[in-house]
Amino acid sequence: MAERVRGKGRVLPVDDPVAEKVYAELARSPWLEITELAALTSLTEHDTRGALGRLVDMGAAEHAVGVPLKVVVLPPSAVAAEWVRRLEDQVIQSHQAVESLTQEYLAARGAGSASRIRAVSAEEMLHLFETGQENCRGSVRGIAAPPFAAVIGTNDERQLRRMGQGISYRTIYAAEALNHPAARTSMLHMLAHGEEGRFIAKTPMKLVIFDEELALVPVVSRTRTAESLVIGRSDLLDGFLSLFETVWEMAMPLGVEGTVDTDLGDDERELLCLMAAGSTDLRIARHFGVSPRTVERRIKTVLERLGATSRFQAGALAARRGWL
Repeated sequence: MAERVRGKGRVLPVDDPVAEKVYAELARSPWLEITELAALTSLTEHDTRGALGRLVDMGAAEHAVGVPLKVVVLPPSAVAAEWVRRLEDQVIQSHQAVESLTQEYLAARGAGSASRIRAVSAEEMLHLFETGQENCRGSVRGIAAPPFAAVIGTNDERQLRRMGQGISYRTIYAAEALNHPAARTSMLHMLAHGEEGRFIAKTPMKLVIFDEELALVPVVSRTRTAESLVIGRSDLLDGFLSLFETVWEMAMPLGVEGTVDTDLGDDERELLCLMAAGSTDLRIARHFGVSPRTVERRIKTVLERLGATSRFQAGALAARRGWL
């Protein structure tokens, strides 16, 4: 029998390699007997039955009649969607915990009196954003999402120059940023010139970190709608560094895997970006100046081309293949 080709990564919402193997085999062959399944996964029948039970418990499989094992697995897209939802919930909870702890941290030191943490105006934040890039020695890490504080594109020249000088840039983009034409154009331009980019359905916050020395954290309150926290070397900065890396691992790579499809037109790239950002058919139709029915046909064609079952999945797959 030809060796099966297995992809990297995982589908299940928990880290369970044994259950992952059992799930994968059942996804390919739902009519297996327990002895056949155990042989394919190199497990004992006891361990195989245990993995089946865990799959049911985590919602990746369900009891059924008419199949030898009395269990069928749910579609990979549905299982992966649940995993993504859980991860996004974890990030949001982490952000809420960081925000709460930040307020306690500042209160305990008399807000504004701690030399390593201070609040600044939007104007000063933009100045620090510029000088931070000029002074950094190794890397700039950011989480970007609308609304944008500066005119999009004004930082492109500076970033290109610093990347040319060996500074690495890693940016996590909110999917909704793909709906913004200027932001999308700037993002694709930076990616083409060496930025590492990823995107995620929901970003927990906006954030910029220079080396491991300084972070800018935009904050929106009920009384002041444009201010930021400036955080120097501290345990709190370490927490934001960890938060960034956690979100980075969850986010979908942009244009780093596979090769660009040379037959992919500009309109198709625009369509994929809008799909990944969750745009409605009507919004996409207005963007292209066509009818919603035409949009439906184009989306169906793109989904079939990618082997995707949802718009967001299509955008994610296109990003992984380097089509965005």
